[in-house]
Amino acid sequence: EGKTPEEIAAALKELPPDQLAKIKACVEKKDPCPGPVDCSSITVVAKDYKGMLEQPSAPKFKGALAQIYVRSQPYGGSDKSNNGHRYDSIPIVNGMISAGMSCQLIHYTHEEHDKFFELCKQFDFIIVRCNPGQIKADGGDQQKFDDGMRAMRKASKQVWPSPDVME
Repeated sequence: EGKTPEEIAAALKELPPDQLAKIKACVEKKDPCPGPVDCSSITVVAKDYKGMLEQPSAPKFKGALAQIYVRSQPYGGSDKSNNGHRYDSIPIVNGMISAGMSCQLIHYTHEEHDKFFELCKQFDFIIVRCNPGQIKADGGDQQKFDDGMRAMRKASKQVWPSPDVME
């Protein structure tokens, strides 16, 4: 049952200072890309990360799930929810987290191609969840993106699926 702002304020006033401080810290924390790798070099497209498990403090491996948000399409594409993520992204990430790995949700934007791939170098693996045609639909170059992922593989980063499998 929903509470009014006045009822919530009254309940908060009754809390001990240490509990109130914890709540305040949680509310104020706005991690643009939760996980061990600092993603502040690229634009955060997602609206939220609801349903995503907390990243492990000492992950076995650091991973990323790469997505594309088509800015000219409602919700960023027919495969997206209103938060900007693919419908299956958070369940996939949660599976990785449950296995002791970190997995951060990142979005590719063609204007930040070089920054995106510099960021990708900081991960041990990249799960690519960009539907065929969406990079081009957002104004990007699929071949350039694929070449970037090939370069990640040459740098001993695991990339699933490989661009060569998708062609």
